[in-house]
Amino acid sequence: MDNCFNRVIGNGSIRSLMSSHIKNKTLSHAYIIEGAKGSGKRTIAKEICKAVCCENRNADTFPCNSCRSCMRIEEGLNTDIMTVNRGEKASIQVEDIRELCQTMGYYPDDGDAKVYIIEEADKMTPAAQNALLLSLEEPPSYVIFLLLTEDSSFLLETVRSRAQTLKTELFSTSFVADWLRSNPKCKGFDVAEIQNAASVSRGSLGTALSVLLDKSSKSASISENAGKLVELLCSDKRSDAIIFASGIKYSRVEFEEFFDDALFALRDIIATKFNAEDSLYFADEEVAAGIASRQKLSKLSKIYDALVAAKEDITKNNAQIYAVMTTLAALSV
Repeated sequence: MDNCFNRVIGNGSIRSLMSSHIKNKTLSHAYIIEGAKGSGKRTIAKEICKAVCCENRNADTFPCNSCRSCMRIEEGLNTDIMTVNRGEKASIQVEDIRELCQTMGYYPDDGDAKVYIIEEADKMTPAAQNALLLSLEEPPSYVIFLLLTEDSSFLLETVRSRAQTLKTELFSTSFVADWLRSNPKCKGFDVAEIQNAASVSRGSLGTALSVLLDKSSKSASISENAGKLVELLCSDKRSDAIIFASGIKYSRVEFEEFFDDALFALRDIIATKFNAEDSLYFADEEVAAGIASRQKLSKLSKIYDALVAAKEDITKNNAQIYAVMTTLAALSV
């Protein structure tokens, strides 16, 4: 079973569990795939879709990635694989879920299973999650739900209790850099470019590859700005932080990413105070160590709480720059 899901890097526990479930015909009707942005949630979901539909799934190695079913899923042509996401909206609405559930009664066209992938499942409104509950409890035998999320704690307990959680793996900066160097897509990039992509990846292979292949990547710019704001806040340069933050112009989704990056950077600094050996955010570990040595844990915790509050303001109200300024004001109390 260790030879299954060969296109999934690392994540041995997920590969082993899903291989066992498919081999022994003990698949759950719903799985929550939880992990950081770029950590491979979509890849894992696609490989699960291939595996449950693979024409050679009774072989020792699956998915085979060569049968008609695997190839159609890889090319996005299988009509039994349905994906729901919020797009540019703040949340996934109840109407989106009801529309999805209305298709469950139709038997699969392309194979033996219908798979419903809900991206950013934690962005479902409470009403949308409640609308999904009955389908999670009593789906047709051929239906499987895959709920992708960065943080399953934002899902209702009633939803979490009806699905098995699979947590993706984060990698060290050195592992990400080595993986990039061995990737044929990354030929021609120098050591500094690869190291920078690895350092801003937050331990996620997908994020690192995206940053490296698109040097103008908005994600790379957002990550850099988030780190700069954290450094300013931790150095008590609040006036500089306010000036810097006031120039930020992002969409709601980009601001959410910005605060996620800021929180990740701050977690690195806090971890450094406890002698963590490998920084997942700062390319230069001495930067994190220097900040950690100058600030008390209580102050770092205060900054963390303020950043969380700012992200929540943006998620709920699209308050954007107001949320940033509220964060900075809170730190001066």
